[in-house]
Amino acid sequence: MTKIEAETQWLRSTILPKILKSGRLVDNYSDSKEDTFKLGDIEIDIIGHSEAFMLTFCYRTTINFEYDGEKYQRKMVVKKTPVMPPEVYDSIQFGALFSNEINFYTEILPEIQKLAEGKFAAPKYYYSELNQHSAVAILEDFAENGWRVTKDRVGLSLEHALIAVDYLGKFHGFSYAMKHTNPEKFSQLTNSLKESRYASDVIHPEWKLSMSTSIERAAKAVAKFQPQIDEEFVKKLSFLIADYNLYGRQRVAPREPLATLCHGDYVRNNVAYKYNDKEQPQEIMMFDYQTLRVSSPMIDLSVFLAVSIYADVRYKNFDTIFDKYCSALYDSYKNHAKQEVPESMSRGELLKEYVRFLPYSLSISASFLMTLVAPLDMSPEEMFAAQMTNEEIIDRTMKQGGEIVDKEVAHQVHEMLELSQLTGVPIEDGIDVDKLPKV
Repeated sequence: MTKIEAETQWLRSTILPKILKSGRLVDNYSDSKEDTFKLGDIEIDIIGHSEAFMLTFCYRTTINFEYDGEKYQRKMVVKKTPVMPPEVYDSIQFGALFSNEINFYTEILPEIQKLAEGKFAAPKYYYSELNQHSAVAILEDFAENGWRVTKDRVGLSLEHALIAVDYLGKFHGFSYAMKHTNPEKFSQLTNSLKESRYASDVIHPEWKLSMSTSIERAAKAVAKFQPQIDEEFVKKLSFLIADYNLYGRQRVAPREPLATLCHGDYVRNNVAYKYNDKEQPQEIMMFDYQTLRVSSPMIDLSVFLAVSIYADVRYKNFDTIFDKYCSALYDSYKNHAKQEVPESMSRGELLKEYVRFLPYSLSISASFLMTLVAPLDMSPEEMFAAQMTNEEIIDRTMKQGGEIVDKEVAHQVHEMLELSQLTGVPIEDGIDVDKLPKV
Protein backbone atom coordinates (compact mmCIF):
# COMPACT_ATOMS: atom_id res chain seq x y z
CA MET A 1 0.00 0.00 0.00
CA THR A 2 1.40 3.41 -0.96
CA LYS A 3 1.60 6.27 1.50
CA ILE A 4 -1.28 8.09 -0.19
CA GLU A 5 -3.42 4.94 -0.13
CA ALA A 6 -2.68 4.47 3.56
CA GLU A 7 -3.59 8.07 4.38
CA THR A 8 -6.77 7.82 2.31
CA GLN A 9 -7.83 4.69 4.19
CA TRP A 10 -6.99 6.30 7.55
CA LEU A 11 -9.10 9.34 6.74
CA ARG A 12 -11.97 7.29 5.37
CA SER A 13 -12.27 4.66 8.08
CA THR A 14 -10.98 6.39 11.22
CA ILE A 15 -10.79 10.17 11.13
CA LEU A 16 -13.66 11.53 9.05
CA PRO A 17 -16.34 9.63 11.02
CA LYS A 18 -14.86 11.19 14.18
CA ILE A 19 -14.91 14.69 12.70
CA LEU A 20 -18.53 14.13 11.59
CA LYS A 21 -19.62 13.15 15.11
CA SER A 22 -17.83 16.17 16.57
CA GLY A 23 -20.15 18.44 14.59
CA ARG A 24 -17.27 20.17 12.79
CA LEU A 25 -17.79 18.61 9.35
CA VAL A 26 -21.36 19.86 8.82
CA ASP A 27 -23.30 22.48 10.76
CA ASN A 28 -26.51 20.45 10.96
CA TYR A 29 -25.09 17.17 12.28
CA SER A 30 -27.41 14.91 14.25
CA ASP A 31 -26.74 11.41 15.59
CA SER A 32 -30.08 10.34 14.16
CA LYS A 33 -28.80 11.08 10.65
CA GLU A 34 -25.34 9.56 11.03
CA ASP A 35 -26.18 6.73 8.63
CA THR A 36 -26.83 9.23 5.82
CA PHE A 37 -23.08 10.04 5.74
CA LYS A 38 -21.56 8.60 2.56
CA LEU A 39 -17.94 9.29 1.68
CA GLY A 40 -17.03 9.80 -1.95
CA ASP A 41 -13.64 10.59 -3.50
CA ILE A 42 -10.73 11.65 -1.32
CA GLU A 43 -7.84 13.42 -3.01
CA ILE A 44 -4.45 13.92 -1.36
CA ASP A 45 -1.70 16.35 -2.37
CA ILE A 46 1.47 16.08 -0.28
CA ILE A 47 3.07 19.43 0.62
CA GLY A 48 6.69 19.07 -0.40
CA HIS A 49 9.84 20.54 1.10
CA SER A 50 10.23 22.82 -1.91
CA GLU A 51 7.08 24.71 -0.86
CA ALA A 52 7.94 25.15 2.82
CA PHE A 53 10.43 23.88 5.37
CA MET A 54 8.63 21.50 7.75
CA LEU A 55 9.61 18.89 10.28
CA THR A 56 6.12 17.40 10.01
CA PHE A 57 4.45 15.35 7.29
CA CYS A 58 1.78 17.58 5.72
CA TYR A 59 -0.72 17.21 2.93
CA ARG A 60 -3.81 18.86 1.53
CA THR A 61 -6.88 16.73 1.09
CA THR A 62 -10.17 17.29 -0.71
CA ILE A 63 -13.08 15.34 0.80
CA ASN A 64 -16.28 14.72 -1.16
CA PHE A 65 -19.26 13.31 0.74
CA GLU A 66 -23.01 13.22 1.15
CA TYR A 67 -24.96 13.92 4.32
CA ASP A 68 -28.72 14.03 4.77
CA GLY A 69 -29.20 13.92 1.00
CA GLU A 70 -26.91 16.90 0.34
CA LYS A 71 -23.53 16.82 -1.40
CA TYR A 72 -20.56 18.52 0.29
CA GLN A 73 -16.88 19.15 -0.26
CA ARG A 74 -14.33 20.02 2.40
CA LYS A 75 -10.69 20.94 1.87
CA MET A 76 -8.32 20.35 4.76
CA VAL A 77 -4.65 20.33 5.68
CA VAL A 78 -3.41 17.34 7.66
CA LYS A 79 -0.26 17.73 9.76
CA LYS A 80 1.28 14.63 11.31
CA THR A 81 4.53 13.80 13.02
CA PRO A 82 6.66 11.61 10.71
CA VAL A 83 7.86 8.18 11.69
CA MET A 84 10.99 8.55 13.81
CA PRO A 85 12.70 7.00 16.85
CA PRO A 86 11.14 8.01 20.20
CA GLU A 87 14.32 9.74 21.32
CA VAL A 88 14.27 11.97 18.24
CA TYR A 89 10.57 12.75 18.81
CA ASP A 90 11.36 13.77 22.38
CA SER A 91 14.44 15.82 21.48
CA ILE A 92 12.41 17.87 18.97
CA GLN A 93 9.74 18.30 21.68
CA PHE A 94 6.92 17.38 19.32
CA GLY A 95 4.66 16.69 22.31
CA ALA A 96 4.85 20.29 23.50
CA LEU A 97 4.62 21.67 19.96
CA PHE A 98 1.39 19.87 19.13
CA SER A 99 0.00 20.43 22.63
CA ASN A 100 0.31 24.19 22.11
CA GLU A 101 -1.33 24.07 18.69
CA ILE A 102 -4.21 21.94 19.94
CA ASN A 103 -4.58 24.23 22.95
CA PHE A 104 -4.72 27.29 20.71
CA TYR A 105 -7.47 25.99 18.43
CA THR A 106 -9.59 24.37 21.13
CA GLU A 107 -9.17 26.78 24.05
CA ILE A 108 -7.49 30.07 23.14
CA LEU A 109 -8.90 30.83 19.68
CA PRO A 110 -12.58 30.62 20.72
CA GLU A 111 -11.92 33.17 23.47
CA ILE A 112 -9.92 35.43 21.17
CA GLN A 113 -12.73 35.36 18.62
CA LYS A 114 -15.21 36.41 21.30
CA LEU A 115 -13.04 39.26 22.51
CA ALA A 116 -12.12 40.34 18.96
CA GLU A 117 -15.74 40.10 17.79
CA GLY A 118 -14.86 37.46 15.21
CA LYS A 119 -12.27 39.63 13.44
CA PHE A 120 -9.26 37.43 14.12
CA ALA A 121 -8.44 35.40 11.00
CA ALA A 122 -7.45 31.78 11.57
CA PRO A 123 -8.02 28.43 9.83
CA LYS A 124 -10.99 26.38 11.03
CA TYR A 125 -10.09 23.53 13.39
CA TYR A 126 -11.34 20.02 12.56
CA TYR A 127 -9.48 17.42 14.58
CA SER A 128 -6.39 16.63 16.65
CA GLU A 129 -4.85 13.90 18.71
CA LEU A 130 -1.78 13.76 20.92
CA ASN A 131 -0.28 10.34 21.59
CA GLN A 132 2.89 9.29 23.38
CA HIS A 133 5.13 9.48 20.31
CA SER A 134 2.86 10.76 17.55
CA ALA A 135 0.49 13.65 16.99
CA VAL A 136 -2.02 14.90 14.42
CA ALA A 137 -3.70 18.22 13.70
CA ILE A 138 -6.27 18.74 10.93
CA LEU A 139 -7.28 22.24 9.91
CA GLU A 140 -9.10 23.99 7.11
CA ASP A 141 -7.13 24.55 3.92
CA PHE A 142 -7.03 28.34 4.07
CA ALA A 143 -6.28 28.50 0.33
CA GLU A 144 -10.02 28.03 -0.14
CA ASN A 145 -10.54 31.50 1.29
CA GLY A 146 -7.89 33.15 -0.87
CA TRP A 147 -4.93 32.87 1.51
CA ARG A 148 -1.53 31.56 0.41
CA VAL A 149 2.07 31.56 1.52
CA THR A 150 4.47 33.74 -0.43
CA LYS A 151 6.14 32.42 -3.54
CA ASP A 152 9.51 33.56 -2.20
CA ARG A 153 10.78 31.62 0.80
CA VAL A 154 12.90 34.56 1.99
CA GLY A 155 13.71 38.12 0.97
CA LEU A 156 10.13 39.41 1.03
CA SER A 157 9.32 42.88 -0.27
CA LEU A 158 8.75 46.01 1.79
CA GLU A 159 5.02 45.71 1.05
CA HIS A 160 4.99 42.24 2.59
CA ALA A 161 7.02 43.42 5.56
CA LEU A 162 4.76 46.38 6.35
CA ILE A 163 1.60 44.27 6.22
CA ALA A 164 3.26 41.63 8.43
CA VAL A 165 4.39 44.05 11.14
CA ASP A 166 1.09 45.94 11.08
CA TYR A 167 -0.76 42.69 11.77
CA LEU A 168 1.78 41.69 14.40
CA GLY A 169 1.42 45.03 16.19
CA LYS A 170 -2.36 44.61 16.23
CA PHE A 171 -2.03 41.11 17.68
CA HIS A 172 0.39 42.18 20.40
CA GLY A 173 -1.73 45.26 21.18
CA PHE A 174 -4.79 43.09 21.57
CA SER A 175 -2.83 40.67 23.79
CA TYR A 176 -1.54 43.47 25.99
CA ALA A 177 -5.06 44.90 26.32
CA MET A 178 -6.37 41.54 27.50
CA LYS A 179 -3.46 41.14 29.93
CA HIS A 180 -3.92 44.60 31.43
CA THR A 181 -7.72 44.76 31.58
CA ASN A 182 -8.54 41.12 32.31
CA PRO A 183 -5.44 39.48 33.82
CA GLU A 184 -7.45 36.51 35.08
CA LYS A 185 -8.63 35.66 31.58
CA PHE A 186 -5.13 36.18 30.20
CA SER A 187 -3.67 33.77 32.77
CA GLN A 188 -6.42 31.26 32.12
CA LEU A 189 -5.68 31.24 28.40
CA THR A 190 -1.90 31.08 28.69
CA ASN A 191 -1.09 29.02 31.79
CA SER A 192 -1.32 25.69 29.96
CA LEU A 193 1.13 26.66 27.19
CA LYS A 194 4.27 24.52 27.15
CA GLU A 195 7.82 25.59 26.38
CA SER A 196 8.34 23.93 23.03
CA ARG A 197 11.98 24.70 22.28
CA TYR A 198 14.06 25.04 25.41
CA ALA A 199 12.37 22.88 28.06
CA SER A 200 14.55 19.81 27.49
CA ASP A 201 18.27 19.69 28.17
CA VAL A 202 18.55 16.93 25.58
CA ILE A 203 19.45 18.22 22.13
CA HIS A 204 19.83 15.89 19.19
CA PRO A 205 23.62 15.64 18.61
CA GLU A 206 23.36 16.43 14.88
CA TRP A 207 21.29 19.54 15.60
CA LYS A 208 23.69 20.59 18.36
CA LEU A 209 26.68 20.27 16.03
CA SER A 210 24.88 22.16 13.27
CA MET A 211 24.00 24.99 15.67
CA SER A 212 27.56 25.40 16.92
CA THR A 213 28.90 25.26 13.37
CA SER A 214 26.45 27.92 12.21
CA ILE A 215 27.82 30.30 14.85
CA GLU A 216 31.36 29.64 13.60
CA ARG A 217 30.16 30.30 10.05
CA ALA A 218 28.57 33.58 11.15
CA ALA A 219 31.83 34.77 12.74
CA LYS A 220 33.76 33.98 9.56
CA ALA A 221 31.13 35.75 7.47
CA VAL A 222 31.48 38.89 9.59
CA ALA A 223 35.27 38.85 9.22
CA LYS A 224 34.89 38.62 5.44
CA PHE A 225 31.93 40.88 4.68
CA GLN A 226 31.86 43.28 7.66
CA PRO A 227 35.57 43.47 8.58
CA GLN A 228 35.13 46.84 10.33
CA ILE A 229 33.29 45.12 13.21
CA ASP A 230 35.55 44.66 16.19
CA GLU A 231 36.56 41.05 16.73
CA GLU A 232 35.80 41.34 20.46
CA PHE A 233 32.14 42.14 19.70
CA VAL A 234 31.88 39.04 17.54
CA LYS A 235 33.50 36.94 20.27
CA LYS A 236 31.01 38.29 22.82
CA LEU A 237 28.10 37.50 20.51
CA SER A 238 29.42 33.99 19.82
CA PHE A 239 29.82 33.34 23.54
CA LEU A 240 26.35 34.64 24.27
CA ILE A 241 24.54 32.34 21.83
CA ALA A 242 26.96 29.40 22.01
CA ASP A 243 24.60 27.24 24.07
CA TYR A 244 21.27 26.98 22.27
CA ASN A 245 19.34 26.00 25.40
CA LEU A 246 20.94 28.06 28.13
CA TYR A 247 20.77 31.32 26.20
CA GLY A 248 17.41 30.67 24.53
CA ARG A 249 15.74 29.63 27.76
CA GLN A 250 16.78 32.87 29.46
CA ARG A 251 15.98 35.11 26.52
CA VAL A 252 12.43 33.91 25.84
CA ALA A 253 11.41 33.70 29.51
CA PRO A 254 8.56 36.12 30.37
CA ARG A 255 9.97 39.39 31.65
CA GLU A 256 7.80 42.20 32.93
CA PRO A 257 6.50 44.62 32.00
CA LEU A 258 6.69 43.62 28.31
CA ALA A 259 5.70 39.94 28.47
CA THR A 260 2.60 39.17 26.40
CA LEU A 261 1.12 36.47 24.19
CA CYS A 262 3.41 35.85 21.20
CA HIS A 263 3.36 33.54 18.20
CA GLY A 264 6.95 32.48 18.91
CA ASP A 265 7.86 31.58 15.32
CA TYR A 266 6.50 34.41 13.20
CA VAL A 267 8.21 33.72 9.88
CA ARG A 268 7.24 33.37 6.23
CA ASN A 269 6.50 29.65 6.64
CA ASN A 270 3.84 30.41 9.25
CA VAL A 271 1.94 33.29 7.66
CA ALA A 272 -0.36 33.54 4.65
CA TYR A 273 -1.28 36.58 2.56
CA LYS A 274 -4.23 37.60 0.44
CA TYR A 275 -3.40 39.30 -2.86
CA ASN A 276 -5.29 41.52 -5.27
CA ASP A 277 -5.46 40.87 -9.02
CA LYS A 278 -2.14 42.72 -9.43
CA GLU A 279 -0.43 40.30 -7.06
CA GLN A 280 -0.05 42.97 -4.39
CA PRO A 281 -0.40 41.73 -0.79
CA GLN A 282 -3.48 43.06 1.00
CA GLU A 283 -3.92 41.08 4.21
CA ILE A 284 -2.04 38.57 6.31
CA MET A 285 -2.84 35.95 8.93
CA MET A 286 -0.60 33.69 10.97
CA PHE A 287 -0.99 29.97 11.55
CA ASP A 288 1.04 27.10 13.04
CA TYR A 289 0.76 28.01 16.71
CA GLN A 290 3.08 25.30 18.01
CA THR A 291 5.53 27.78 19.55
CA LEU A 292 2.87 30.01 21.10
CA ARG A 293 4.27 31.45 24.33
CA VAL A 294 4.17 34.35 26.77
CA SER A 295 7.34 36.31 26.03
CA SER A 296 8.56 39.64 24.71
CA PRO A 297 6.78 40.86 21.56
CA MET A 298 10.22 41.41 20.10
CA ILE A 299 10.66 37.65 19.78
CA ASP A 300 8.16 37.87 16.91
CA LEU A 301 9.31 41.11 15.33
CA SER A 302 13.05 40.40 15.45
CA VAL A 303 12.75 36.86 14.10
CA PHE A 304 10.43 37.87 11.26
CA LEU A 305 12.75 40.65 10.13
CA ALA A 306 15.85 38.45 10.43
CA VAL A 307 14.53 35.33 8.72
CA SER A 308 12.00 36.63 6.19
CA ILE A 309 13.37 40.02 5.11
CA TYR A 310 16.78 40.71 3.57
CA ALA A 311 19.01 43.59 4.63
CA ASP A 312 18.39 45.58 1.44
CA VAL A 313 14.77 46.01 2.62
CA ARG A 314 15.12 45.73 6.39
CA TYR A 315 18.11 48.06 6.91
CA LYS A 316 17.15 50.83 4.51
CA ASN A 317 13.57 50.94 5.77
CA PHE A 318 14.02 50.00 9.41
CA ASP A 319 12.48 53.16 10.90
CA THR A 320 9.48 52.90 8.58
CA ILE A 321 8.97 49.23 9.48
CA PHE A 322 9.44 49.76 13.20
CA ASP A 323 7.14 52.80 13.26
CA LYS A 324 4.47 50.82 11.40
CA TYR A 325 4.64 48.11 14.06
CA CYS A 326 4.47 50.60 16.94
CA SER A 327 1.56 52.52 15.39
CA ALA A 328 -0.46 49.32 14.94
CA LEU A 329 0.39 48.19 18.48
CA TYR A 330 -0.75 51.48 20.00
CA ASP A 331 -3.97 51.74 17.97
CA SER A 332 -4.90 48.17 18.82
CA TYR A 333 -4.12 48.62 22.49
CA LYS A 334 -6.12 51.83 22.87
CA ASN A 335 -9.03 50.35 20.92
CA HIS A 336 -9.29 47.23 23.08
CA ALA A 337 -8.02 48.48 26.45
CA LYS A 338 -9.83 51.83 26.26
CA GLN A 339 -6.86 53.51 27.94
CA GLU A 340 -3.60 55.18 27.05
CA VAL A 341 -0.49 53.18 26.21
CA PRO A 342 1.83 52.68 29.22
CA GLU A 343 5.25 54.33 29.11
CA SER A 344 6.80 50.86 29.31
CA MET A 345 5.54 50.29 25.76
CA SER A 346 6.96 53.51 24.30
CA ARG A 347 8.87 53.36 21.03
CA GLY A 348 12.14 53.91 22.86
CA GLU A 349 11.54 51.05 25.28
CA LEU A 350 10.43 48.73 22.48
CA LEU A 351 13.53 49.58 20.48
CA LYS A 352 15.73 48.72 23.45
CA GLU A 353 13.88 45.43 23.78
CA TYR A 354 14.38 44.78 20.07
CA VAL A 355 18.15 45.13 20.58
CA ARG A 356 18.04 42.59 23.43
CA PHE A 357 16.48 40.07 21.05
CA LEU A 358 18.84 40.60 18.11
CA PRO A 359 21.34 37.93 19.27
CA TYR A 360 18.37 35.55 19.55
CA SER A 361 17.10 36.29 16.05
CA LEU A 362 20.67 36.09 14.72
CA SER A 363 21.11 32.63 16.22
CA ILE A 364 17.99 31.50 14.37
CA SER A 365 18.85 33.10 11.04
CA ALA A 366 22.42 31.77 11.23
CA SER A 367 21.13 28.21 11.52
CA PHE A 368 17.88 28.39 9.52
CA LEU A 369 18.33 30.91 6.71
CA MET A 370 20.49 28.46 4.77
CA THR A 371 17.59 26.01 4.62
CA LEU A 372 15.32 28.64 3.13
CA VAL A 373 17.85 29.84 0.58
CA ALA A 374 18.89 26.32 -0.48
CA PRO A 375 16.34 23.73 0.72
CA LEU A 376 17.53 20.16 1.17
CA ASP A 377 15.98 17.76 -1.29
CA MET A 378 14.68 15.53 1.52
CA SER A 379 11.34 14.68 3.11
CA PRO A 380 11.02 14.85 6.93
CA GLU A 381 11.29 11.05 7.12
CA GLU A 382 14.43 11.06 5.01
CA MET A 383 15.87 13.88 7.08
CA PHE A 384 15.40 12.02 10.36
CA ALA A 385 16.61 8.73 8.92
CA ALA A 386 19.74 10.21 7.33
CA GLN A 387 23.01 9.09 8.90
CA MET A 388 25.58 11.81 8.41
CA THR A 389 29.09 11.94 9.75
CA ASN A 390 30.17 14.95 11.82
CA GLU A 391 32.37 16.04 8.93
CA GLU A 392 29.42 15.96 6.53
CA ILE A 393 27.25 17.97 8.96
CA ILE A 394 29.96 20.59 9.40
CA ASP A 395 30.61 20.82 5.67
CA ARG A 396 26.93 21.22 4.84
CA THR A 397 26.36 23.81 7.57
CA MET A 398 29.36 25.89 6.49
CA LYS A 399 28.35 25.93 2.81
CA GLN A 400 24.56 25.58 2.44
CA GLY A 401 23.02 28.69 0.91
CA GLY A 402 26.42 30.06 -0.07
CA GLU A 403 27.41 33.72 -0.14
CA ILE A 404 23.82 34.96 0.06
CA VAL A 405 23.53 33.56 3.58
CA ASP A 406 26.99 34.74 4.62
CA LYS A 407 26.39 38.33 3.52
CA GLU A 408 22.95 38.47 5.12
CA VAL A 409 24.03 37.05 8.48
CA ALA A 410 27.09 39.32 8.54
CA HIS A 411 24.89 42.35 7.89
CA GLN A 412 22.58 41.36 10.73
CA VAL A 413 25.57 41.48 13.08
CA HIS A 414 26.37 44.94 11.69
CA GLU A 415 22.81 46.09 12.39
CA MET A 416 22.97 44.60 15.87
CA LEU A 417 26.11 46.51 16.76
CA GLU A 418 24.78 49.75 15.29
CA LEU A 419 21.49 49.58 17.20
CA SER A 420 23.24 48.51 20.40
CA GLN A 421 25.43 51.61 20.21
CA LEU A 422 22.47 53.83 19.28
CA THR A 423 20.30 52.72 22.22
CA GLY A 424 23.08 52.11 24.73
CA VAL A 425 21.78 48.60 25.31
CA PRO A 426 24.48 45.90 25.43
CA ILE A 427 23.52 42.72 23.60
CA GLU A 428 23.82 40.67 26.82
CA ASP A 429 21.36 42.95 28.65
CA GLY A 430 18.91 40.89 30.69
CA ILE A 431 20.97 37.70 30.46
CA ASP A 432 22.75 36.18 33.46
CA VAL A 433 26.03 35.46 31.70
CA ASP A 434 27.32 33.55 34.74
CA LYS A 435 24.81 30.82 33.85
CA LEU A 436 26.21 30.46 30.36
CA PRO A 437 28.99 27.92 29.67
CA LYS A 438 32.54 29.19 29.88
CA VAL A 439 34.54 28.74 26.69
